[in-house]
Amino acid sequence: MVEVIVRDLLKKFGSVVAVDRVSFNVKHGEFLTLLGPSGCGKTTTLRCIAGLEIPDDGEIRIGEKIVSAPRKGIFVPPEKRNIGMVFQNYAVWPHMTVFDNIAYPLKIRRLPKDEIRRRVKRVLELVHLEGLENRYPHQLSGGQQQRVALARALVMEPEVLLLDEPLSNLDAKLREEMRFEIKEIQRRVGITVIYVTHDQAEAMAMSDKIAVMNKGRILQIGTPTEIYRKPANAFVAEFIGLANFLEYKSLRFENNRVSVELKNGVLLLCSPPVKSSDKYVVVVRPSDIEISKEPLPGSIPGTIVKATFLGGSVDYRVDIGGQVIRVESKGGELMSPGSRVYLVIRYCVLAPL
Repeated sequence: MVEVIVRDLLKKFGSVVAVDRVSFNVKHGEFLTLLGPSGCGKTTTLRCIAGLEIPDDGEIRIGEKIVSAPRKGIFVPPEKRNIGMVFQNYAVWPHMTVFDNIAYPLKIRRLPKDEIRRRVKRVLELVHLEGLENRYPHQLSGGQQQRVALARALVMEPEVLLLDEPLSNLDAKLREEMRFEIKEIQRRVGITVIYVTHDQAEAMAMSDKIAVMNKGRILQIGTPTEIYRKPANAFVAEFIGLANFLEYKSLRFENNRVSVELKNGVLLLCSPPVKSSDKYVVVVRPSDIEISKEPLPGSIPGTIVKATFLGGSVDYRVDIGGQVIRVESKGGELMSPGSRVYLVIRYCVLAPL
């Protein structure tokens, strides 16, 4: 059983703290995504696990083996960590065929030719590149080149697969297809995966768990549902999906609910915060708001400011007593700006600022 354990990881570049005492566990066969904006420390964390960066402090364990522990004088080089890594820019050799690109790490380890052919054939089937082994990278699409890079990482049969924004160079449609392919490959192989991205849709679609990072720290770790429905703070709520932030006048905590009076006098019942704080904000997802032309029980009156048709849904901006909030409506008649409407907030949560 191969588990990745990162404890109190610290990495500095001069006076800049890139990774600030980060800790997390990845269970055997689990898919963990490090998610956050550019410069948050996610790629540096991944490179420390890979052995491409030397940490300043902390401990990294892969399976039963400590691969990095500066205080103990331990640093295992990348080639001895039994990991596979896929980079953002594919890193396939243009002068080699698909077969030779994938076989390269096996050849430099001097494996028998029959074993090399067996392994390459297996991963070609796994990534759906059968019949393309004699092509060169310039004869492949971007998605096919990314599959070559993935196959080359898997051919060594690593214990852990690390992926650093591998889909960011693909177009939107191909990126969506590859999300599901990578997840399906991970499920079939049963490998432990640590994935880096700034794309929250990727993280939500692929991950068993997500670690949201900012300024070198992990702000919250949880399942996609936990991160989305119970954000640890306002940053997480804003980074994961769309969110309205409503200011309140008063709060009253009652068991598993919070009674909230907004500044415009509207009363709401919200889910309690993940952790206590001196200041909070009410988080409402646009998809958790029902919009109607007619008054509904507990509804809030408002006026449509803007309506944008998005095909499968309509994005409304609605003024409720001086505050404009976003509403996502699936189907129904398109209502024009200036229309009087009524909103029912089906779910909201209190998040620390």
